[in-house]
Amino acid sequence: VQVSFEWDGVSDKEFAIMCMDYASTSGYEYTETSSAQIGDGVLMAEFSDGTVTGSAWSTFVVTHGPTDESETAGCSATNLDACVVTTVTEPTGWTDAGFVVDDTWAAATEYTADEAGWGRTPSWDTTASCCGTSTSPMTQATLSLNGGCSVIYTADNPDGETVTVKQSECVDPQSVLSETRSKMIWSSNLKKDNKVLFRLKVAADASSGIECPVCDAAVRTTQRIRREMRTLTDEEWGKVTAAMWIMKNTSQADGVAAYGASFRTYDYFVVKHLVAMVDLRGDQAHFGPMFMTWHSAFILEFENALLSVDPEILAMPYWDTTLTEPSVFTEKYFGSAPGTGANGEVIDGAFKYWPIESNFNMGDYKNAAGETINTSYTGSTTGMLRGPDATRTETTVLRFGTSTYAYDPNDFWKCANLDAFYYDWYECVEQGTAGGMGIVSGSLHSGPHGQVGGKSGDDSGDFEDVASSPNDPIFFFHHADVDRNAFWWMHVNADKRATAYGYPTEAASGVGPYAGKNYYGQHLTDTMADAFGFSAQDLGFSDSTDLQTNADILCKVSPTTGVYTYDFIVACLDDGGAGCQATWGEAANATTTPAAETTPGDGSESTTAAVASSSTTVTSTTVSTTSVADDIAGGGTESPSENATTSSGTSAAGEMATSLVGLAVLVLFH
Repeated sequence: VQVSFEWDGVSDKEFAIMCMDYASTSGYEYTETSSAQIGDGVLMAEFSDGTVTGSAWSTFVVTHGPTDESETAGCSATNLDACVVTTVTEPTGWTDAGFVVDDTWAAATEYTADEAGWGRTPSWDTTASCCGTSTSPMTQATLSLNGGCSVIYTADNPDGETVTVKQSECVDPQSVLSETRSKMIWSSNLKKDNKVLFRLKVAADASSGIECPVCDAAVRTTQRIRREMRTLTDEEWGKVTAAMWIMKNTSQADGVAAYGASFRTYDYFVVKHLVAMVDLRGDQAHFGPMFMTWHSAFILEFENALLSVDPEILAMPYWDTTLTEPSVFTEKYFGSAPGTGANGEVIDGAFKYWPIESNFNMGDYKNAAGETINTSYTGSTTGMLRGPDATRTETTVLRFGTSTYAYDPNDFWKCANLDAFYYDWYECVEQGTAGGMGIVSGSLHSGPHGQVGGKSGDDSGDFEDVASSPNDPIFFFHHADVDRNAFWWMHVNADKRATAYGYPTEAASGVGPYAGKNYYGQHLTDTMADAFGFSAQDLGFSDSTDLQTNADILCKVSPTTGVYTYDFIVACLDDGGAGCQATWGEAANATTTPAAETTPGDGSESTTAAVASSSTTVTSTTVSTTSVADDIAGGGTESPSENATTSSGTSAAGEMATSLVGLAVLVLFH
């Protein structure tokens, strides 16, 4: 279960959940087969306030069986008539606020995935427009109705009853839940306790959580629109490249004098990226939840500098890596990949012979306060503005990769539409996973770096070098595209905005080389890369030199509060969804060329018309239920039923993707 809700910050929180693993009157499943079995099931839940399942929860067993006594008397898989299941009355008012857990309840037992199992993975049938294939818990055969697709078994209708499941609700629990955050829990008897009640009370003043900062950013009435680079006219594209050349060839002092305080040299951004990456505490811009907040700020600062040179550019273009025609690796755009110079240099395209600083001096750069930057970076092994381990001496951008790279549009939208918390989305675009399980086939972020930048032996192309990849101008267009994915994800997950989309407040963990590592810079209220951070002035928020936190970026750079938006979001929202009617795939990427400014919504738009959207937010709780597999050793599938409500003395909105059979959830406030 994954639940998002709003909390008033002063009321105690009480969680009440009922889970029921299917069991017949004998306690067995597949009772009409020759191999009846005793099943098992567990609860795993994550809430947007950071509450997760674990041993702190209390359990009450309602049904248990077959009993040990009946087994002694002969109950077995081949003698079900001798089996006995006991049932006790549910405690009166157990779902009410203020209910007191007594000694008839016991502490929950934590189990591992090896002990409990995840069950079968549901998958969307595009032809039949349904989720999963359900089997009968009595016969283990596929339910006859609709071929078992999007149907549930009931005792009254063993052939199955139809349930409505949207593609966005056909979710693999492993894609949105993680054992590193929440635990699989049940009562002490995993096999024989069939219906279990769960409760947890979290005091309003509990010190285990960190209160989310209040976002007071106003909804924008106008936003500049970032467009796909190939939709620009020749004149518009020429303005972009000309401004970037000016940034490359103008000193900071001369640029500020000519273009104003927002001007930055091009190499300023390469240095800022390098300083964040080599931070001795841990990479401040990669391999963790701060990846997107840092890069969103980075691209915004670059965009501000670009527009300071030529305001007629209007916004930073992006490179949609799912589109292959026309190619961007041409004389008009990025030039060749691999580079056609003798050593892989890029000698054609709009950025041909793009220079790399060969006599780098860290002392030439200052932070937002005008101070010397505290960093270990002093240049590459050859004194160039490249990664600290780089050995190449060519003074022009190098590419060793391919011009045929393309990202699967289906995968782009799977991450963009992921109904999950912030860290799960990040894992999706970075590793192709969420909660440790595979979601897509490749990395939206890293794919182009490796495939286009490429390697020659042990040497990286400039775009492939993690530390200094902004040396290749492709970087900014690509990262605007990753930011585009984040914007749509935030749009369809607007119900999580009040709790910062579940962004980690403490005990964060990195991925890749930083897997399992927790350090300053990763967390919601941490200042981003404070050695060379982003001031409010850098990003155009205000005249303040205060450095921004991850929370500041999530607040001020969003689909409704950001100074910019994207063309495809405008196309979708402006025509009631006709611009994004495709559920997945390349058709959903079709963009129009809207006016330079748009009036965005207030964040309350229904997302049902949007691409594979989340459930519509309504005045009462919204419940989304997926048809997923149970944890039966025999592999049969049970379809869930649900009865979920949220009661509150304050405002509450919730959304759940369920992964267990017979589930009732109440989030209580008093």
